[in-house]
Amino acid sequence: MKKVIFILILFLSCYLIHIKTADNKIYYLSLGDAISKGNTPYNKIGYGYSDYLKDYLKKQKKLEGYNKDFTDKDYRIIDLINLLNENKETKINDKKITINQLISQADIITISIGMNELYSKIMLNNDNVYSYINEMTEDLKVLFSKINKLNHRKVLVLNYYDITNENQDIFAYANIKLKKVTELNGFEYIDIAEKLSNNPKYFINNTNFIPNNEGYYQIYKIIVEKVKNYWYNNKRFVLL
Repeated sequence: MKKVIFILILFLSCYLIHIKTADNKIYYLSLGDAISKGNTPYNKIGYGYSDYLKDYLKKQKKLEGYNKDFTDKDYRIIDLINLLNENKETKINDKKITINQLISQADIITISIGMNELYSKIMLNNDNVYSYINEMTEDLKVLFSKINKLNHRKVLVLNYYDITNENQDIFAYANIKLKKVTELNGFEYIDIAEKLSNNPKYFINNTNFIPNNEGYYQIYKIIVEKVKNYWYNNKRFVLL
């Protein structure tokens, strides 16, 4: 009899854990520049990697909410810092909410920031590009520190890619710096460069770093595997 009761208690405990974890929902926040926004190479708003990830979570019935209001094609690192300092507001269903509140409540945050700045310097043949990367790194330290104080869940930071092989040393240097700051804050460094760098099928030409639709989809595929692994290891439910 005791054995039967023990089995029943064990079964009930497992069932309650399943019910609890099945109800877990994910709030997803995308922050950053044109790549985070989903801009197309034709300077329009398209379907970016964050939109694909949102669709995936929705299909899995795990999406609590999704926001990319604090993404813009012209955003630099300092712009995101300023938004946080000002605690900029947006509206969701006619209700005001600040960027700090969104960061605090998000279960997953993806960040792509710095590509605009890096490519601008390269296109101008700026001799001080390495010094500028050092300045970018200092700004990243400030930005990530602010985000880290607000959120201790899952923050994924996308690295930089070279659409040609002409600036490998510059991008390698920038990514070493980015990875160090990312991991110092406990965030996850996401290598999309291995897939996108010097791969013309993901871009319309070799001067525009904005991915085409297939490029965005490839970025999504890399990110979604990280999300699946994280949620399986930490939340005890499986994303298929």
